[in-house]
Amino acid sequence: MTTLSTQRLALRTGLGLVALVLAGGAACTSSPTQTSAPRRVCGRMLYERHCTSCHGSAGLGDGPGAGVLEPKPRDFSKGTFRLVSTENGVPTDDDLYQVITRGILGSAMPPHDHLSHGERLALVTYVRGLTRSRRADIAQAQAADEGSPMTREAALEAAFELPGPPVELPAAVAPSAELLAQGRQLYVNSCASCHDLDGTGGLRHDMVDDKGRPVFARDFTAGILKGGSDPAEIHRRIRCGMPGSPMPAYDLPDDDALALNAYVTSLIRPQAQSRLTQVHMAFAPTETDDVLSADPASSVWDTVDARWVAMAPLQWTDHRVPGFLVQMARDDVSLGIRLTWEDSTPHSGGQNISSDTAAIRLSALNIPQFFCPGRTDETQEAWEWNAESGTSSIIQGQMAMQGRHHRGFYELVFLRDLSRLPERMGMSPQGASVTFEIRNGVAGVPDRSQNITVWHRLEEAP
Repeated sequence: MTTLSTQRLALRTGLGLVALVLAGGAACTSSPTQTSAPRRVCGRMLYERHCTSCHGSAGLGDGPGAGVLEPKPRDFSKGTFRLVSTENGVPTDDDLYQVITRGILGSAMPPHDHLSHGERLALVTYVRGLTRSRRADIAQAQAADEGSPMTREAALEAAFELPGPPVELPAAVAPSAELLAQGRQLYVNSCASCHDLDGTGGLRHDMVDDKGRPVFARDFTAGILKGGSDPAEIHRRIRCGMPGSPMPAYDLPDDDALALNAYVTSLIRPQAQSRLTQVHMAFAPTETDDVLSADPASSVWDTVDARWVAMAPLQWTDHRVPGFLVQMARDDVSLGIRLTWEDSTPHSGGQNISSDTAAIRLSALNIPQFFCPGRTDETQEAWEWNAESGTSSIIQGQMAMQGRHHRGFYELVFLRDLSRLPERMGMSPQGASVTFEIRNGVAGVPDRSQNITVWHRLEEAP
């Protein structure tokens, strides 16, 4: 048996901008975060790598992964963006920057805070230019159909939209019984017809977005608020609405806006938003002198700290898996990862349902693609477990795994022998990227039941 230090050594050795966009250019900028010679940041290349899988190369919301997503990716040619802070509904650069940075809860849009500040600014520039370019295309096509051709210059001018002034946010006040009572009355009269009297938003099935696709009101109690649960963000949604959706803007007096804001905030369960928000994390496996076991009930796992990891479903259904607890440990020869998640309806497949499955992907890249096809193409090694067969897709002998369903929860251990082909994992002295996938088979077809995480970092044990 190799020692832990020998194993570590084996791992180390074995393991004008808008104009450019409109002209089809790269929208490249100098990163403002560089202190030495500035690094060129290319918005077009960033967009193609991180955005086209969902939004499509032309920004029409028709990327290769869009078909399996619900809600659907934004069609930039419409020029409507959900999360805005202005009176005229046109997003500021900061509005777009915040969406890119934080993602959108309640959708498959992940956070991109792992990109540099300059890279996110370059994406803002490119997306804004792409939107204007597509709107100009539509204007020219409509003009041609009407027998009055329009020059490209005129079309671009017509497609230009300037963000209006930001909505004024009144100074926050502490909620009181009187304020909440006032807010409840406003809520019942103005909001309950869509969001229900209890704030769960599950009764209306007749609402559609600006492309005629079904949409559902937010469930405030679950904390699934696209713009976030901060009172200032809730106030912006009240005052600005959500362009392209049935959510209108309300021009309320400050007192009423504060009361409604306080009441909506009171509906959100404590920690609900933070429990669902994906955050890029770094994991360093715990060193243990004990021999790791693939048995999820083994006492060796009692001494390993667990961390909560949020997930995003490809389709937001009632059967989504919001997240799981993960434990990671290393002994002399093995890396062990134990996952625990709630599932009251264990399934190994059958009529109209899929098997419950779980997978861990590892990549040598620092920032792999979040979604298809790069999520699969940039995977060095995939560990896959199926509730029906319990098997893995990788070479026999390198992996042991064992799962059980116990009192409403799945407990699953992946145990990887690091003495055999550790380079296959994509590990290096800097670690590897790791992501997780869980399917809840009761949701139906595989795409409808899939839940995924952003790529995290797996580091050497301290």
